[in-house]
Amino acid sequence: MSSLAGSAVQSFPVAASDSMLSGSLEAQGFLRLPGVLGAVDVAAMAAHVDACDGDDAGTRNLLQHAWCRALVAPLRLRLRDLGVLAEDALAVQCTLFRKSQSRNWKVALHQDLSIPVAEKVANEALSGWSHKEGSHFVQPPTALLERLTVVRIHLDPCTDSDGPLRVVPGSHLVGKLSAQRASALREERGETQCTARPGDLLIMRPLLLHASSKASRPQGRRRVLHFLFGPSDPGHALRWSLAI
Repeated sequence: MSSLAGSAVQSFPVAASDSMLSGSLEAQGFLRLPGVLGAVDVAAMAAHVDACDGDDAGTRNLLQHAWCRALVAPLRLRLRDLGVLAEDALAVQCTLFRKSQSRNWKVALHQDLSIPVAEKVANEALSGWSHKEGSHFVQPPTALLERLTVVRIHLDPCTDSDGPLRVVPGSHLVGKLSAQRASALREERGETQCTARPGDLLIMRPLLLHASSKASRPQGRRRVLHFLFGPSDPGHALRWSLAI
């Protein structure tokens, strides 16, 4: 195990009991874990990220890099210990989001409904097929989406001026939502702004409604590693395009 991976395991703080963490994630659809990674680990990840090819705004294919794959085992182990990740969970994607002065965007309110798979299959339960950065993506049934977990690692400060994620608490419990119903739910429940410091983690369910605004700091940047974990067998004759 590399020093980077080893320190990632050692530096997870636990401010509450495992059952409280798991219960909060299930009830709210998101969980913030501060100070998970130290400055040395964050700097090493950032150096790898800055050396990556791809669009300035990021890439969906970080798991193709050995340094990224090395993060999976210690991350998975600790999150299992905290009760927020299933025993059979595998990392099936890692996306880099890189918001900066030159690549600054807003994201409308939405749920994450697509997953990366190895090939197309004929199944009436599957819809919304697409092809991005060399991988097939599909929208599976809600039952599979409910078994997925997102882990976001922040590499930079993310203040209210850096376009942080805004989430609608508990919205992951309602299933797939139309745009009209999503807007109504946000009005009803309000939003939580997920600011962060370097080394913080945000755990969330893909069905959780979320959005972000453009960054307003002219010189700021926001780099995030967005891991997607799913069950070893997604069902419906599907295979993950990559699973670690």
